[in-house]
Amino acid sequence: MKNKKNGFTLIELLAVIVILAIVALIAIPIVLDIIDDARISAGNSEAYMILSSINNYCESEEMKYQIDNSYDKICTSSMNVGNVKDMINLGNAEIKEIAYDGEKLTTLVIESNNHKFTLCPSGTFAMDDEKCDGEVGLVGISMLEKTKELVYENETCKTDGTTYQYMGGCYLKGNPNNNYIWYSGFLWRIMGINADKESVKLILDESVTAIPYHEGSSNWNGSYAKDWLNNYFYKRLKGNNIIKEVTWCSETITNENSARTECTTNLSTAYVGLITLDEYNLAGGSSSYLNMGQYQWTMTPYDDYYVWDISNDGNTYFYGASDKGGLRAVINVKLDATITGGNGTLGEIWSSESGPYILNEVKNIEITGKLNEKSTSGEYVLFAGKKYRVVDKDSDGNTKLILDGYYEEKDDIPYTMKYGNDNLFTKTQGIGLKLNIDVLDWLIANSDTENRNKLVVDYTWYQNNFEYGDSYTISLEETNPTRSVNSTIGLIRVGEMLSGQSSSVLTKGYTTTSNFNNISTYWTMTPDTTSSSAWAVAYDGNAFKNGVSSIYSIRPVIVVTADITITKGNGTWSNPYEI
Repeated sequence: MKNKKNGFTLIELLAVIVILAIVALIAIPIVLDIIDDARISAGNSEAYMILSSINNYCESEEMKYQIDNSYDKICTSSMNVGNVKDMINLGNAEIKEIAYDGEKLTTLVIESNNHKFTLCPSGTFAMDDEKCDGEVGLVGISMLEKTKELVYENETCKTDGTTYQYMGGCYLKGNPNNNYIWYSGFLWRIMGINADKESVKLILDESVTAIPYHEGSSNWNGSYAKDWLNNYFYKRLKGNNIIKEVTWCSETITNENSARTECTTNLSTAYVGLITLDEYNLAGGSSSYLNMGQYQWTMTPYDDYYVWDISNDGNTYFYGASDKGGLRAVINVKLDATITGGNGTLGEIWSSESGPYILNEVKNIEITGKLNEKSTSGEYVLFAGKKYRVVDKDSDGNTKLILDGYYEEKDDIPYTMKYGNDNLFTKTQGIGLKLNIDVLDWLIANSDTENRNKLVVDYTWYQNNFEYGDSYTISLEETNPTRSVNSTIGLIRVGEMLSGQSSSVLTKGYTTTSNFNNISTYWTMTPDTTSSSAWAVAYDGNAFKNGVSSIYSIRPVIVVTADITITKGNGTWSNPYEI
């Protein structure tokens, strides 16, 4: 006899329906919350991308305007909502309000993914009805307020031996480990608060070039150093409207131990300068953070022809102004400059909570878009497994990159070789031949056609005969060069951005103090006036010329095409752009 199959009873069906209803009551809000969280996250990221894109567009416009003041800018005080569509692709987002004061965005309201995002003074966004003072996850504190924590006690300069006073300002002394800050592609150190109590002084944590101070004169005004810092370096800084034009001191000193706290003569104004000998000594000299193990010019003359220089051993000497020394830029940022992340220290991870302070940028999100639009000089790029830094961008939109290290063949030891039979750079002999065969294959395997296609093949490289006492502009001349050559890989030129020793190489990726034992002397593209010599950048940060049969390392430079895009990263050493 077959068993009879029974169906569900009414009570059992009702029980199942009740259980399903309970599950639905629990699950539906959770699912909706997840969906809304995803919308918020996407909208927030989109808001930051739009902000960054507008800022980049306006910075690019300003550079075009400086070259040609007849250029008709969109980024003016009359900017309106309708202008934005001519700048960037908004996708599904909508600009509700916008205002620009000629230097920066003062108002930006974006509607994205059913939420409203309002730009706060700190550079972050408040969502919907949030107030700007309720921001979470970003520091959002003014540069001035954060620096007060470092140097002030009860609104006066600390007296515990960690600070010194100079020209009415209050500055850090010794070796603080919490004054690192990332701004516009470079790592800086916070020095302190100026006498105006409305600006903060920063010093670069590396020398970005090595050039003659002046042609036989120690006068800061009219010097090559002042010109390079204010007409080459300054114009390549992202968001340089936060930098204040201030008074600098270039008063003569004959005593190497001078520690004056006032300066009354040889004053001049500029956006970018150098430290004085007095500041170096007051901060603690060779035992302070102002000693980075590299030669660096000060802006203090010894007499009419010699200038004080800090050597790689931390001692001070005076050198002829025609010699080559490193330029370690000093800037002063305005009251409204804002810290958006970090805690002022160094570590392997740079984020909103750790690593250097981040100044006036949002670096807690991944950046995408064209490399030539998003990147700036100094920023880091990961390409085919090698880490580079952005040197500059040319008029065609190509981006020049320099390897953040040296060519190696085995055992992590920099490969060394002579320049060639003479100082003519060519693909058929010497260093040019080595670069375009062995070094190219080491950087990007011949089989890696995808990445090989990202390079500008046969890029035009320029060589200009260069001599002690020459202006850096002679080395960088491209209108009427001594000669030019087409090559896929080249070298950096004397006076070009990053023609020094990289801070991340000096410190082995910020794992140790700056040490010239970590670096190597390398060849540049720049020839001497005699065919038997060429210029190199020394391990101690100086530039010098030597015979082409000398043996030095290779630091290759490549150029990627204008259409290259960033897939992830934010341009810092910790999280480089990936292309």
